[in-house]
Amino acid sequence: MNNQKTIFFLIYAGLLALTVFLATILFLEYRYFKREAYELSQVKEAYYQHVDMLKRSLNASMVDSEQEETEVEIEKKKINDSDQYTIDFEIEAEPEAKSTFQIISEEEDRQLKQIKQKIYSIEKPQKIVSRKKRVNRKIRSNISKRSNRYDKYVGVKDYKFSWPIDLQSFWLSSLFGPRKRPNGQVEFHHAIDMAACKGTPVKAAASGKVTIAYALPGYGNCVMIEHNNRYKTRYAHLHKIYVQVGQYVQEGQEIASVGDTGLVRKSGRDASHLHFEIHQDGSRVNPLAFLFS
Repeated sequence: MNNQKTIFFLIYAGLLALTVFLATILFLEYRYFKREAYELSQVKEAYYQHVDMLKRSLNASMVDSEQEETEVEIEKKKINDSDQYTIDFEIEAEPEAKSTFQIISEEEDRQLKQIKQKIYSIEKPQKIVSRKKRVNRKIRSNISKRSNRYDKYVGVKDYKFSWPIDLQSFWLSSLFGPRKRPNGQVEFHHAIDMAACKGTPVKAAASGKVTIAYALPGYGNCVMIEHNNRYKTRYAHLHKIYVQVGQYVQEGQEIASVGDTGLVRKSGRDASHLHFEIHQDGSRVNPLAFLFS
């Protein structure tokens, strides 16, 4: 009898322990998924903010284009009205129509000729550039203004750079300029951040010589390429580096892969991104001013 009680007690204790264990596992799973959902919502909010910023920029370009188109149409209308007036006058002044002016005195005929000379002596309007060219010029100007928001950080753009990551493989998570740190302090971000999956290929933005290909404090795994006496580019927070110091690389050559090494701002579980800088005459400038030009 005692043995049966002991067995029942052990079974009951085992079931109770199993229940407590399962409850603990479920609670931990709940906490984990709750944290993941919060981080996902933060990433989603940041994404929508950047999408909204890009939409506002595109809408501004479209409004400027419509205004430019309206100005061109007004100019064309003015010229057409002026040409029509001149044509009407020529028709009235044709020899066939002068039969109605035979009774006009010589003095009136002389005054008519003077008026005609004045009309033809009016300076002709300058040739209007086609609407398509003016709209394209306006759009390029708007892109340049947005890219050069901080003019003191951009000099003469006399060098061409390509995007270090394929356009369909990233989104801009942080732009060049002031931004808030997690502690609330404002810092100046001297680069652009391209959020991408870990392992995404990173390519050389231009041909040059590799001067840095190792880990640096804050930057993590880092590559720097010297292109000429004026320009350098830096690629930071890399996962793997595929080049060596002293190696010459070509534009578009794969030099590393995206990672999250060094000091990164983590708004989700995966903080992988490329920190991309352009150095001009020793100063860090806005990369978008060169990538959009």
